[in-house]
Amino acid sequence: MTSSTKYHNAIKEYKLKDGSTFYRFTVYLGVDPDTGKDTIVTRSKFVTPKAAQIAIDRLKYEFNIGKKPEDMRKTFSDVYEEWDVLYKNSGIVMSTYSKTEGYFKNHILPFFGHMKVSKITVRHCEKFALQLSKKLKYFQHIINYASDVLKTAVRYGYINSNPFNISEIPKETVHEISDNYLDIEDFKLLISYLPTLDLMAQALLRLLMLTGIRKGELKVLTWSDIDFKKKTLAIYDAYSYSKHNNGENVSHPKGKLSRIIYLDDVTLEILKQWQQEQMLRLNQLGISLEKPTDQLIFINSVNNYVDSYYPNEQLIKAINDLKIKYITVHGLRHTHATHLHEAGASLIGIQDRLGHTKNSNTTHKYYTHVTDKIKLDTLQSLLDYYKDHDIY
Repeated sequence: MTSSTKYHNAIKEYKLKDGSTFYRFTVYLGVDPDTGKDTIVTRSKFVTPKAAQIAIDRLKYEFNIGKKPEDMRKTFSDVYEEWDVLYKNSGIVMSTYSKTEGYFKNHILPFFGHMKVSKITVRHCEKFALQLSKKLKYFQHIINYASDVLKTAVRYGYINSNPFNISEIPKETVHEISDNYLDIEDFKLLISYLPTLDLMAQALLRLLMLTGIRKGELKVLTWSDIDFKKKTLAIYDAYSYSKHNNGENVSHPKGKLSRIIYLDDVTLEILKQWQQEQMLRLNQLGISLEKPTDQLIFINSVNNYVDSYYPNEQLIKAINDLKIKYITVHGLRHTHATHLHEAGASLIGIQDRLGHTKNSNTTHKYYTHVTDKIKLDTLQSLLDYYKDHDIY
């Protein structure tokens, strides 16, 4: 049985089987300007008629300023799905997309997913950030992704403002990148250790140490990428695994920057030796090559991409044998960058060698070109620095 109240005549009282009393309404808001159809909404389970009246007033106000009732009911998960379509098609590398997908699945959606975006407050955002900061060392990027979803909600008119913009977010503890690098003495020990390894491991680690290329870039290198006469290494592609790649795991390097790197004579000689030994191994296995230049430089036991764990396995073995500071394979890239800086190489030369995006200001963008001389000077600065420390 229902009865009218002293508020809006559409508000009706109703009772549940357990005897509890609630209020509901069905009201006409107006004509939807997009469809030309009448907009009628129904809401229920209000504890008091006053709460129902406030909801009617809010719906009418929101409708008059162009917001649709269904938008007010959008959950964070709803908006995330809309954001996700745009993000996935923004040109992002699929391995990065997979990581981002994990951030939402494991951290963001369990907290915000069920909430209506119109009900998310500054207090919710600060609580989320605080909880995340207690669980993770690096959390700011995850907060930024959550904020991006609410930014999309603002852009689409579901909410008026992004509460993250005025939230107090804990600051990450500063962790120096330099922690993940070898000083010159440990580097010297590692270089001296390399000849004890087999030729593939020796060539692989030396190439990482003397060029700073990324592990994904190293994985897809073929012999055609090395010009032994010009003493150069070309970086055109990188391996980037993701379940969303549909098996197409080779794409442009990070930052989409291809580059040519000059190599030192010792590294070139080791690569030549490895190339000869590799051809002997492949012949013994009965593997014939139509185009030897298309052959991968670093391979697994079935002549496919070298296993992802292999570079790290070789580096850890060397670190343990030498009892030097632990670093990751990516730490060899940090080491290369640090040594280039210590050697006095130019910033533009370092950026080019490492494949970093150049400064976007006018001078760098239009007038500074990375010539062969800059590239050769960058390598020579490093080699002179190593020679001063008896490293060859």
